[in-house]
Amino acid sequence: MGGLLNTLEIASSSLVASRLGIETAGVNISNVNNPGYARQRIIVEPRRDPTGAGAGVEVVGVKSLRDSILDEQLIREKSNQAYLEGFQRTLQIGQVLLGQQIDRQSATPEADTAARDLGGQMAIASGISEFYNALQAVTVSPGSVPDRTVLLLKAGQLTDKFNSVESRFSTLKSDTNVDLNNQIKQANQVIELTARAANDNTAVNSTGGGIAKDTLQMRLEELGAYASVQTQYDDNNRITVMINGVEVIKDNSVVGKFEGALDESGGLQVSAKNTTSEASAKLTGQGSIRGLIDARDTILEALRVDINLMASELIKGMNAVHENGLGMDGLTGLSFFTGTDASDIAVNSALIDDVRKVQLSSNKDTGDNTVAANLLKWLEAPQDTLDKLTLSQHYNEAVATYGQELSNINSRLSDQNVITHTLTQHRAGVSGVSLDEEMSSLIQYQRAYQSSAKLISTIDELFQTILSM
Repeated sequence: MGGLLNTLEIASSSLVASRLGIETAGVNISNVNNPGYARQRIIVEPRRDPTGAGAGVEVVGVKSLRDSILDEQLIREKSNQAYLEGFQRTLQIGQVLLGQQIDRQSATPEADTAARDLGGQMAIASGISEFYNALQAVTVSPGSVPDRTVLLLKAGQLTDKFNSVESRFSTLKSDTNVDLNNQIKQANQVIELTARAANDNTAVNSTGGGIAKDTLQMRLEELGAYASVQTQYDDNNRITVMINGVEVIKDNSVVGKFEGALDESGGLQVSAKNTTSEASAKLTGQGSIRGLIDARDTILEALRVDINLMASELIKGMNAVHENGLGMDGLTGLSFFTGTDASDIAVNSALIDDVRKVQLSSNKDTGDNTVAANLLKWLEAPQDTLDKLTLSQHYNEAVATYGQELSNINSRLSDQNVITHTLTQHRAGVSGVSLDEEMSSLIQYQRAYQSSAKLISTIDELFQTILSM
């Protein structure tokens, strides 16, 4: 009797193992289109009775088929990708706000792919060109009131373009701060979710992880998209997550967060702070947060500084010449432009009120164009403060440089997308669900289940025979 009962228990354990195998294959199939899911396999071990003889099979857990090296590499590469995407998006917005094809003046074929013609109304290059043409016309006929009116009109349009670009770039900086604040909130939420997933993963670690491990990996990749993260596990499979050396999760518990603070120029800077030790570190490395900050504080800021420098030099250079001339009313000493840089450059309102006050002559002869010619010469002359380039050339170089930077980011992002995609495909080969493989497993477990059921049926018949004797 003991032998038959032992055999019945063996058959029963086989039924349970086969049923769990079928259920696991079903879970795999249902997640075939879930990219964050790693296919699972049941972990079975032979059971033994006290005598050491076999006592059937035991399912001790379910494990996910994951490659830890691929998982760690994907966290890093997705962080790199998010950095470049944030950088690219910021530069593309700056390109739109600039209002023109940013590589139009570039002589390099690489920069030709940096942008497309946006045809905006605020393109400074066209404003400089139209102002130059109006100045040429008034040089030919300095006493012409219509030509003087056109000159002031084109000068006003040029100043409006400077004002518009500076205003939009200033707004972009504010909008970037808002975006960064939103990302800080989202990243802090992901830290909370990561700690929760880590606790779930630790709780089921003895049985192999399964879906809990998938969720933790997904959360780490989400967090890595915001900033570069480093992870380590202790002997109890509890995770510690660090950002720039600052612990934000310690042994599955949240101990840190992201926080932002405005710098002297009004730009939001982001740090990782440990709320227990008060240790903090400014974000470096990769991630979308750092990508936004780097684009704002380097390429965009450099272009903004260049545009303000050009406006400032235009004001000082034109005024220095214009103030020495005479108007048609015989008066002198008026400035042509007012303001200090691109934010407030404007045409002198006194000239707008009376075009006769535009000082184009060196004497009282209204036909004299000496000062008008000198104004034109200033626009055509290289300026030491503009890297020995003319105003137009300096603007063209600044815009071409911006275009080249955008082109470089586009190229780097294209390469990064290939790397991330390739790693994702490799992981899919390890962890992804194969319908052919799962169908084979289903058949295997189904046959095992049928065989175990047949064994139980045979044992039942033997019991009936014994009982009828």
